[in-house]
Amino acid sequence: MAPGNESASSVRIEVTSARHKYSVIVGAGVLQQARSLMEAASLSLPATVVSSAPIWTAQGDRVSSLTAGDPVLMADGERAKTLRSLSGLYDAFAGRGIDRAATIIGFGGGVVGDVAGFAAASYLRGLTYVQIPTTLLAQVDSAIGGKVGVNLPTGKNLVGAFHPPALVIADPTVLGTLKRREFRAGLYEVVKYGVIASRPLFERVATQVRKLLSRNAETLAPVITECCRIKADIVSADEFEAGPRRVLNFGHTIGHALEAVTSYRRFRHGEAIGYGMLAAAHISRARGLMPQGDADAVSELVHRLGPLPGVADLTVADVIDATTHDKKRVAGTLHFVLSAGIGQTQIVKDVTRAELEPALRAIGLS
Repeated sequence: MAPGNESASSVRIEVTSARHKYSVIVGAGVLQQARSLMEAASLSLPATVVSSAPIWTAQGDRVSSLTAGDPVLMADGERAKTLRSLSGLYDAFAGRGIDRAATIIGFGGGVVGDVAGFAAASYLRGLTYVQIPTTLLAQVDSAIGGKVGVNLPTGKNLVGAFHPPALVIADPTVLGTLKRREFRAGLYEVVKYGVIASRPLFERVATQVRKLLSRNAETLAPVITECCRIKADIVSADEFEAGPRRVLNFGHTIGHALEAVTSYRRFRHGEAIGYGMLAAAHISRARGLMPQGDADAVSELVHRLGPLPGVADLTVADVIDATTHDKKRVAGTLHFVLSAGIGQTQIVKDVTRAELEPALRAIGLS
C-alpha cells in the first residue's frame, strides 16, 4: 500500500531519524490494515509479536494475522520494566531462532513497547521493530521517537537506547478495553503536549474532558493526531535529546522521582507526570515565567482528570534525592523544563532545592 492509500479517516505523520524516515499512522480502525501497511513499508512477515497476557487476551485477535505462532508474552506494568524482563525476551528470541531478517512488533502499552523495543535494539545488534501501542499514553508519546529501555532500582530509564521503529500504528479503537484509571493516566501526557506546545490543544482537552473520558473515537482521533504531530516535529529536529527534545520532559523530573521513591508500585506513569506538571508549574509561576491564570488552568485540568494517588506520606527530602539519579543530568547538571505560559517552555539548569521544596509541599508532600 503506497503512502496515502490508507483509509480516508486515518492520518499519516512522517518522522525523520538518523537511520530512516518512518510513518505514524493514526486512525480509528486503521489496525485492520496493519498487514498491508507493513508490506508497503517492506517489513518482513510473519513477525514476532511481543505483548502481555491481558492485552493479548483482550486484543490479540486484531494482530494475530501478523504472526505465524504464539506471541512472546511478558509481564506488564512499570515494575516489569526490568533487566530480568529483557533477558526473558532474549531467551524467547533465541529459542525461536530469530535472525536479523526478523520484524519485532511491540503490541501493548508503554512498558511493553519500551522493553520490546530495547530487546529489538540490542538482540543480534539490532532488529527491525514496529510499535502498535494499545494505551493512550503509548499512542501519544512513548511509541514515537525511538527511546527504548528499562528501569533500575535507582532510577527510571537508566539503561536503554535510541532505536527508531520502522512503523507506528495508533488505532484509538483499541483503547476501549483500557481500565478507566489507565486511560486517565494517558490524558496527563496529552495535557503535557498542550502545555509545552499548543494552547489550542490544551483548551480542546479542557472543554472536551467528558467526551474524552467516554472514549469517543471522533473526539480522541484528532487529539491523538495532534500529540503525534507535535512529538514527530520535536524528535525529527532533535532525535538524540541534545537540546529541543528536552521540552518533552515537562513534568518528568519530579514525576520520575515520585515513581522511584515508591518503587514503581503506586503511580501509573501519567499520574506521576500529573504531579510533576503541578510542581513544574508552581516553580514556573514563582519565577514569574508563567502567568497565574495559566498556572491555575493547568492545576484545574490536572485535578479534573483525577483523582491522583496520595503523596502525603512521601517526604520532600526523599524525592529531591531521587532527582539526583535522573537520566537527564548532564555533567552533574539537571536540565529542568519550566513553562513560560501554556504553549511555551523554557529549559533551565539552575532550579535549586529552595525552589523544589515549596513546589513539592504545594502538591502535598510532607
